[in-house]
Amino acid sequence: MALFSLVLIPFVISTDIASACQNTDDFVGASSPGDIVIGGLFAVHSEMLHPEEHPIKPVIQNCAGFEIQIFLQTLAMIHAIEMINNSTLLSGVTLGYEIYDTCAEVTKAMASALRFLSKSNTSKDIVEFKCNYSDYVPRIKAVTGASYSEVSMAVSRLLALQLIPQVSPASSAEILSDKIRFPSFLRTIPSDFHQTRAMSHLIWESGWNWIGVIATDDDNGRFALESFGVQAMANSVCIAFKEMLPAYLSDNTFHTKVDRAIEKIVKETRVNVIVVFMRQFHVLKLFKKAIERNVKKIWIASDNWSTAVKISTMPNIRKLGTVVGFGFKNKDISTFQDFLRNLHEKPTENNKFLREYIMLLSVCAHLDNYDFQMCISGQSQYDLMQNVENKHQIWRDDFLNANIEPGFIHSTILAVYAIAHAIKGQCKDRNCKDPSAFTPWELLEELKKVTIIDDDKEIKFDSKGDMSTGYDVLLWKEVDGRMEITTMAEYDPENGYFIFEDEEKKKEFLDLKKVPSTCSQHCRPGQMKKVTESPHTCCYECVYCPENHYSNRTGKEL
Repeated sequence: MALFSLVLIPFVISTDIASACQNTDDFVGASSPGDIVIGGLFAVHSEMLHPEEHPIKPVIQNCAGFEIQIFLQTLAMIHAIEMINNSTLLSGVTLGYEIYDTCAEVTKAMASALRFLSKSNTSKDIVEFKCNYSDYVPRIKAVTGASYSEVSMAVSRLLALQLIPQVSPASSAEILSDKIRFPSFLRTIPSDFHQTRAMSHLIWESGWNWIGVIATDDDNGRFALESFGVQAMANSVCIAFKEMLPAYLSDNTFHTKVDRAIEKIVKETRVNVIVVFMRQFHVLKLFKKAIERNVKKIWIASDNWSTAVKISTMPNIRKLGTVVGFGFKNKDISTFQDFLRNLHEKPTENNKFLREYIMLLSVCAHLDNYDFQMCISGQSQYDLMQNVENKHQIWRDDFLNANIEPGFIHSTILAVYAIAHAIKGQCKDRNCKDPSAFTPWELLEELKKVTIIDDDKEIKFDSKGDMSTGYDVLLWKEVDGRMEITTMAEYDPENGYFIFEDEEKKKEFLDLKKVPSTCSQHCRPGQMKKVTESPHTCCYECVYCPENHYSNRTGKEL
């Protein structure tokens, strides 16, 4: 029998990125040098502009739709790194960062991830193909992000090749808890399993059993819908209809499908509760149409948009009915708020996001409140460069602070600190000013063991890489003519119940129950349920009990 030996010759991939960026350094959104560099992936823009010419070439395109809330998350990452570098946590070792814009597109995020995999300390961005990456030193040690689960799933599969730890402050899809498929993924938020269970509990306790669901047609939306369906069934809640909207705003069927979803809501008059698993810019489009059609319902908001100021400040938003949402737990972020107040003093040379924001302030300066917000999110990078000349810039001190979504800011800062604590563990007996002092996979093992003190409470990653930090149950209510996002209760994911701060908050919850959302009325004593031809068990007729039989309570089945 002949014996063969395999000799591996490294295969080199060059990541030369053209078009919108002339070289790979142009591709970076914000950066700062350091002994140890952390990558960041955030959807600072809501869409990538797709070329109209044919054939389509494989180049990185410009983006549109500046997302203030996610821009704030990049600033939270930078703030956390500056705080760590100014503390004694890492004893003289400095953290650097490279933050990239995914434009909410998997393809663009993969390009960034490919650069993360490139070899450290080389003049060119090259990725070596090897059978064993145990001693391989890439340009970054860990990644914070991505913003959306669909992007995180794709990126995590690539980062898993070298077991580079990825800590997301926002990607909540339940599937990401699978450590066989996503071995290097962790997050500083709970998985959607807890959120969908909390939603179904809220719906069941409110006496609703006939509801509608609208979701984004991407991995995150589909997995959330599947998880919610299982939880709803367990709580005897029936889904009257499900509508899926295209993941990308550039999809030419988007507006048609929004119209179809609104028609469905209008037609199903017995459905007064709608669960919405969507990205913020999708919700804006949906609600704009709903306001035009005078739709008034109870909307159950997922963590993606439950704290979105740009939605809560929409004109006539109060006409939509009531919004009840689930948001990530937040803690004191006053140091970040101070950071924002001094942002105008920060240099912009190495932060394209900040430069773009300043240009947007100039272009949109003449507008107020909601129109200003919409102007900022409506500019493309290309148009901005054409129109910014001779505009007067007004620095709006309070605008960024007014648009903070505290849960996301807290989870972003938490992600950076978790990575920093893991680095501290690796640097105990090593010279970490040397980039090859430890590898990403060693950092991953340390990260799994990290315990952080957060607001006097110990928190750590569980065996699935999740942090079960709980949820705030949010109620949007009108106060002095404007919509405020208030906390109604806290949801404990471990025990599965709601905790109300006081009786007034509990009364707000009880008031929600006054709105019915059922397929059939409850059967009275002396009556029994007779299931109709509907496939839903929530739909039935009430018939009187036959002779010599009786029922002495409501809801008795035949």
